[in-house]
Amino acid sequence: MSDKDSVTKEYMKQPRQFADLFNGYCFGGEEVIKPENLREMDTASIALPYGKDGTANPVQKDRDLLKMLLKTDGKAAYCLLGVENQSKVHTAMPIRNMLYDVLSLIGQVEAASRSYRQAGDYGKDTAEFLSGFHREDRVLPVITIVIHWGAEPWDAPLSLREMYSEGINPRLLQYVADYKVNLVSPSLMSDEELGIFKSDLRDVLKFIKHSGDKDGLTKLLEENPCYTSLSRLAAQTISICSNVDFNIPVGEEAVNVCKAIEDMKEEARNDAILKAVSMLKKLKLSKDAVIEQIVENYALTNDKATALVNSRW
Repeated sequence: MSDKDSVTKEYMKQPRQFADLFNGYCFGGEEVIKPENLREMDTASIALPYGKDGTANPVQKDRDLLKMLLKTDGKAAYCLLGVENQSKVHTAMPIRNMLYDVLSLIGQVEAASRSYRQAGDYGKDTAEFLSGFHREDRVLPVITIVIHWGAEPWDAPLSLREMYSEGINPRLLQYVADYKVNLVSPSLMSDEELGIFKSDLRDVLKFIKHSGDKDGLTKLLEENPCYTSLSRLAAQTISICSNVDFNIPVGEEAVNVCKAIEDMKEEARNDAILKAVSMLKKLKLSKDAVIEQIVENYALTNDKATALVNSRW
C-alpha cells in the first residue's frame, strides 16, 4: 500500500469524515447519519474467478473501508456503507465496485445459510433448504462512494453501460443490467458543491481542487481561515494528495497549513539563493559584491542577504 493510499484510508476511516461524506453525497449535507451509529466491518471478501482449466481460484478482494450503519436505536443494522479511495483514475471502476458490492451481498446470504445450518434449521421446503436463505430473510443494501483524491479530471466510465460496445441493439440493451459509480471528484465539483460537506473533508477536497492553480489556491487560503488550524491528519492528506511537501511539526495536532506552505516556499527560495551564492563565489567575487548581487536579484534586505551569504561563505 502506498503512502497516499494509507493516509487517505486512515483519514476516511475517521467516523466524522466518513459520516460527512455520505451525508453530503446522499442527503445534500443534512446530518442524517451519525458518526456514533457507525461500526467497523471486515473489508476482506473471497471471490472465485475461474482459471483457464475451468477450476475456481479463490482470490481475496480487500476493499478500502466498510462500515455498518445502525438504526437510531444503535442496535439494529440498517445499511452497509463502503468507501473506495482512488489516487488515480480507474478505467474499469464500475466493474470493480460492482464486484465489491456483490461480494458484500453474497456474504450476507452465506452468513444466513451458515447460521441456519448451525441451528439445524433446514427451512420450510426444498427451496429454502437448497438456497440456505429463507423467504422472509432480507439483505442489507450496500452503498459505495468512490473518492478521487487527484486534481486531474475523471475521464473514465461511471456506469457499466458506458463500458459496453457500441452498436448493441437498443431492444436488447434494455434488458442488460447497469451499475453506476457514486463518485466524489474535486475536479468535477464547484466550490459550492464541495460546500455540502461540513467536516474538514470539504477543506481537503477544495485544496486538492485548486492545487494546480497558483492564483486559485492563494485566493482559497486567503479567504478561508480554516486552513490556519486543520487537524494533523487532514494536513497530511492535503500534503500527500496535492504533492505539496510542507513540514508538519511533530506533536502538533492543529496545523497552520498557510504558514507551512509559506515556510516551504521560503526554504525553497533560500536553497536557490544559497546555490547562487556558491556560483558567485566560484567567480572570485568579493563577499560584498556577492551580497549586493543577492540583494538586487532576490529583493532581500541587506541583513537577510548578508546572513545567507555568511552561512555559505
